[in-house]
Amino acid sequence: MNQELYITAISAPITTEIAADGWQNFYELHKLVYKGFPDKQTATKARVLYRFDIDGDHGYICVQSKTPPDWSKLPPFVKVSGPVPLQLPPCNPGDKLRFRLLAKPSWKTPRKHPQHKNRRFALSEEPEQRDWLNRKGDQHGFKIEQVSLTDRVWFDTKVKEYKSDGSPKELHAVQFDGILTVTDKEALLQAVANGVGPQKSYGFGLLSLAPIP
Repeated sequence: MNQELYITAISAPITTEIAADGWQNFYELHKLVYKGFPDKQTATKARVLYRFDIDGDHGYICVQSKTPPDWSKLPPFVKVSGPVPLQLPPCNPGDKLRFRLLAKPSWKTPRKHPQHKNRRFALSEEPEQRDWLNRKGDQHGFKIEQVSLTDRVWFDTKVKEYKSDGSPKELHAVQFDGILTVTDKEALLQAVANGVGPQKSYGFGLLSLAPIP
């Protein structure tokens, strides 16, 4: 991977609307992140990837892109660190690294399926989700050594389908945290740059790597 990547950390107190939206409404989070780019086409070319986390009393958005964003349109109470060039740990074959990936494990029907052409279905059982991650590792140059899975929940505020109590429909994703072994350096670096899995423009697929202390 020859092209430089840029990383930004955006933080806001969890009591603010931005943090609440980031934790529960990925459409609003998408709009917030894309304020760093003049238009959708520019953001698409920049291959924007991001993930929302909560640590202590702050919500954090980690944003990665191939060109530096401009965060001047964000509210003044939001703290921005970056963009700065992404510093990756050594990723040579055999190296062991810590990783985090927020993803939507799923499978897709073939284009000629008689009933559900090109439709994507979520994998909701943990063994299926682990198998999905292992397959992604085979595809993207890493082997999972150990991993924990955390269910993350958002609310779909754009659809008209609501539950019987009037609340929005829940949408689930999986946060994978663990240790991987590098098997193919270039494939892994491409996965870092381009993301892993579907719905990358809505906060999924950012693969973060760090050395093991």
